[in-house]
Parts: sequence; structure tokens; C-alpha cells
Amino acid sequence: MSKQKERMRSMRRRKQQKSQSRWLIAAGVALVVITGLWFVFSNQQSDNLQVQPISTLSTADFHSLAFSLTEPETVFFGHHGGLLVSHNGGKDWEATALDNADAMALAFPPSDSQILYAAGHDVFFKSLDGGKTWNSVSTNLPGTDIHGFTVDLENANHVYAHVVGFGIFDSEDGGNTWTLLSDSAPPSTFNLAFGENSETLYAAAGEAGLWQSQDGGQTWKTIQNVPDTGAVAMAYSSANGRFYVTTLGDLAGLYVSDDNGQSWKPVGLNGALVAVAVSPLDPDHIIAVND
Repeated sequence: MSKQKERMRSMRRRKQQKSQSRWLIAAGVALVVITGLWFVFSNQQSDNLQVQPISTLSTADFHSLAFSLTEPETVFFGHHGGLLVSHNGGKDWEATALDNADAMALAFPPSDSQILYAAGHDVFFKSLDGGKTWNSVSTNLPGTDIHGFTVDLENANHVYAHVVGFGIFDSEDGGNTWTLLSDSAPPSTFNLAFGENSETLYAAAGEAGLWQSQDGGQTWKTIQNVPDTGAVAMAYSSANGRFYVTTLGDLAGLYVSDDNGQSWKPVGLNGALVAVAVSPLDPDHIIAVND
């Protein structure tokens, strides 16, 4: 009887260890979901958040989320095999014209609601009609593995990318011509996002934590007081100045800062959250995806 109990305890320990590490590969850079089970949550901010799953997706992995700038209930979801879209706030999903593309990052320029960028591993596409049709963009980047991508708050053609093994680059012509800004950002950078202005950039770098640049991506420093361990997904709402980040570790979940990352508080959505987006039309409308 004691041997059977010990075997059961051993199986539970192995299961817990596998659960904690299965989507952190290498140094916490590549995030992959093996099970392909997705739960999407949509909630207003409150002190007593009641989480209700609204959808389950069957993609083999996760990558990115982005709200439309003009349609309140339209949401895009990027994964290893392409791009999905929902027109009812994440309840039902359908494939888009962007297929067989590793859509690791999505970016809508606030200054042009019809442009949408999609970037990832050997992928850099641009849409000029809100995601209906797509064109591949030729670049002079030294590599094609883009982990982290964002677009300037005021200039739809000014884009930023983290290229694995090379650093942070920017382009001022919509992605054709790129210039190296910095190789000091952590190599595990997985997500890029703008903050309170066009000079403030954030980088989520897995176990390496959350980093900030205040000079347009040229120099970087770590943000020391992020709760728990590491940083995975980010979203900044310019409508109310709230900055969201999801973390790793025992206290993994969604946290919010109202003072540009100086202090944080949990919003009540816990667990390993691998993507998050805030609606630019309604800052209380948040969608997150767990593993």
C-alpha cells in the first residue's frame, strides 16, 4: 500500500513539473502549448473578478491577440498555422486569408485602422484592408525569426522588431528597410509593446523579466518590481494609461499597473496566461488566453 502511495505521489510530482515547464523552451523564449486547448476570457475590471470562459480553440499553440480599431467585437488570434478572426468578441472563430503563417505578433497602427501587421518565424506580412487580404513584405533584416513586433503610436510605417540572435531593429518605411537600434535587450525577448508615448517601449522576455526603453528602443533596463517571476504577454491601453502584463511562477496571472510599471496589482485572473489584448474602443474589455 505504501509503495502504491509513493508511486502516486511521484506521478503527481512529475505531472506538476511538466505543467510548470512544458511551454518554456530553451531559456523561456519559445512558448508552445502542447495540448492545443484554449480558453478565452473577457471581463470588465473589478475587485472581485468572476472569470467565465467564453471559447475553446483547438490550435496546437498560441501566439498573439489583437482587437480591431474600428469594430468593437472583432478580435484576431495568431497561431503557428495562421490567423483566426472572431466577430463576436471571441466566442466563435474562423480562418482568415493568412494561412500557414506563424503569426507570432500582430500590430494595428493607432494612426491607420486599415493596416495590420503580422510577424513571426520566417513571416512578415502586411494588410491594407483590416486583415482581409495580405501581402508579404521584403526586408533587409539579417534574420527571419521575429520574436516581438510593434508599431509606432503615431506613424503607421514606423515599426519595431526583435530578431532572434541580432537585436532590436526599427523601420520607417513599413518594414522594407531596417536599422539596428540595440543588441542590449535580452535575447529571450518575446513580445514588444509601446507604453505611454512613442519613445517608451516594453519588452517581455520570459524568465528574464520585463524590460523598458525610454529612448525609442536604443537602450534598455529591467523593471525590478514586476510581481512573481518573468513576463510573457503585455498590453497597454492608451485610453486609460493602464499597462497589463502576465507573469510566470507560483503567482502567475494577469497584473496591471497605473503608474507606468512602478507598482502592480493582480486583476483576479490567475494561471499561465499566454496572450492578452485590451480593446482600444473599450478599455474595460480584455481578452486573455490561457494554456
